[in-house]
Amino acid sequence: MIKDKTFHFLKYEFGSVEAENGQAAARMAAHPFAPKKSEVLILVSEKVGTPVFPNMGHQEIVERLSHLETVVIWKEEHFEQKAKELEKIAGHLLFERGNFMKALYQMIANHNRSEGISWNTVEYYLHEFCLKE
Repeated sequence: MIKDKTFHFLKYEFGSVEAENGQAAARMAAHPFAPKKSEVLILVSEKVGTPVFPNMGHQEIVERLSHLETVVIWKEEHFEQKAKELEKIAGHLLFERGNFMKALYQMIANHNRSEGISWNTVEYYLHEFCLKE
């Protein structure tokens, strides 16, 4: 028998309702069967203890979504993509795949909010934390 795994998720619903006032609109938005036009954003992570947005709390995500700010998500697969690009140029394997998550979390924890994170940042953390000896 296959054992179930634990998955962590964030779920945000956004949309519009027809109502007389804000209080009525809030009640309708919260009711699962009220007539409304809405969409749901669900993000899932299997990694135990890994928040889906590791550098933001739930309240910050809600605030950004409510103000229509863009949220950029960097994932382990981006490290894989950049590693393959660099290894193709080098002609051989350069990076330890097992260190990609560590590099990702270090990058997020140490990023400069004024400068942001770019592909150059990913490359820097690949070399700092994942380069084979």
